[in-house]
Amino acid sequence: MLPALILATACGTSPAAPFEPAKDARIIPFRGNVFVTATNGPLYEEAPKIIDTYESTLKSWNDPESILSLYFRTEGKGILHLAFQATKPSGTEAHEFSFTCGGQSHRVKVTESGTFDIGDFDIKDPGYVRVDIQGSAAKPDRADFSRINLFYASGTAVSGKLNYTPEDKGDDSYWSRRGPSVHLFYDFPEGDAEWFYNEATVPEDGYVPATYYMLTGFSEGYMGIQTHTDGPNTVLFSVWSPYQTDNPGAIPEDMRITTIRKGAGVTAQDFGGEGSGGQSFMTYPWKPGKTYGTLVHVHPDGEGNTDYTGYFRDEEGQWHLLASFRRPQTDTWYKSAYSFLECFDPNTGFLTRSVRFGNQWVRMTDGTWKEVTSAKFSCDNTGRSGMRGDVFGASEGSFFLLKNCGFFNERTEYGTAFTRTGDGSAPAIDLESLENL
Repeated sequence: MLPALILATACGTSPAAPFEPAKDARIIPFRGNVFVTATNGPLYEEAPKIIDTYESTLKSWNDPESILSLYFRTEGKGILHLAFQATKPSGTEAHEFSFTCGGQSHRVKVTESGTFDIGDFDIKDPGYVRVDIQGSAAKPDRADFSRINLFYASGTAVSGKLNYTPEDKGDDSYWSRRGPSVHLFYDFPEGDAEWFYNEATVPEDGYVPATYYMLTGFSEGYMGIQTHTDGPNTVLFSVWSPYQTDNPGAIPEDMRITTIRKGAGVTAQDFGGEGSGGQSFMTYPWKPGKTYGTLVHVHPDGEGNTDYTGYFRDEEGQWHLLASFRRPQTDTWYKSAYSFLECFDPNTGFLTRSVRFGNQWVRMTDGTWKEVTSAKFSCDNTGRSGMRGDVFGASEGSFFLLKNCGFFNERTEYGTAFTRTGDGSAPAIDLESLENL
């Protein structure tokens, strides 16, 4: 359970509707810009009951201890004047909303449907603004509070550019609430690469449920570690089919990913939804603060297919086989190495994730190991479009860093190049012993 207590300076109760917003007011929709940030119960169970996970619309809200939070990013500071439009359910009692931002609070009594004035807030610095909203009923009958449809923002604080999900991008609200994915694309040496090794450490404050910390991506798939809201942590290794579809059942037989072998306790199966192909995963209680490694082998079989094998190294240095997959109609070595950080549950997109990647090495087909010390930063369309600005990448000593979600104010420009320091010590991996796993 997250704390539901808001400490703020109360500024009285605003008069009821009608209210006419300023002509230059910016319209910020509820859809795509509001999150359930605290509930009287497990957040990951209660939040989907209040805001629809996929449509981002309000479903049912009647708990006075739940907090809904509006987020948007402004380049200005000074006065922020807010108002909101709401639809009151017929037959329900009058109720109040409290709106809190930066320690300042206003209360608004709702007696009918309409547009209501909230009041002024003093925004000290440019960046993300969070407005917390709580409802309270005249009597605890659990009838739904009014449905908030949109907000009107005006004043000097919002006179410039804003980052939020606009009304015409409402169909993208699922992705904007998930938050931007951020990536590192590694600069590989010239020649044919056969193996790629990478390590990841997730700090305590970057460890969040519903996150994919992906270490070793390649042109045809990826491998990494995941957290979940409804189950144990996992290690995942996937390869896409060359046939483009989200439905694995639609893949022709001669274009299916086949499993050559898999490790103990590993599930290997088809997957779909975001492309289709072969997927393998195992549960593993990996922890923040510990360092884990992944190693992916890409090798053409000489008959027009390519084999992909994924290995996981735990915090004790022990290796685990995920799976070896064969991809038909493919003749390639390791191409397009990358890592990414991704939130895959919109209900957790207000929480900040981070990860540190280090010790990247590639083994060429001639058997030589070469260290990888440079990479370029990128983000998905949610970050590039301006709906979300919480995208960050950097290099720090011998590591690359990625951070996303949580509405922080640091921002890294798309395409920024990074270089980390290397130590020249290739990983000591007995590749022959891996074949016996």
